[in-house]
Amino acid sequence: MSTDTTEVRISNHEAENRYVATLDGSPVGTAAYERSGESITFTHTVVDQDVEGRGIGSTLIRYALDDARRQHLAVVPRCEFVAAFIQEHPDYQDLTV
Repeated sequence: MSTDTTEVRISNHEAENRYVATLDGSPVGTAAYERSGESITFTHTVVDQDVEGRGIGSTLIRYALDDARRQHLAVVPRCEFVAAFIQEHPDYQDLTV
């Protein structure tokens, strides 16, 4: 599953346990996770400093959370960025355990 948001493309690299954001074909951000049963724990999110402030991190996490919802997974937001995103977007709060 992947999506385009302007020139940003997000995809799930399941073998590497991370979602990857690419901009014009180059990786610019990742959201690392651990899967366990019916839950997904987001452990770390990184966006390249050169593209910070362009909404790439939010686009990345929104995609990852939508994917978790589609898979009926409970979300454990150990990553501070993911936790803050969920707190600021109440429509994702029902995913947390």
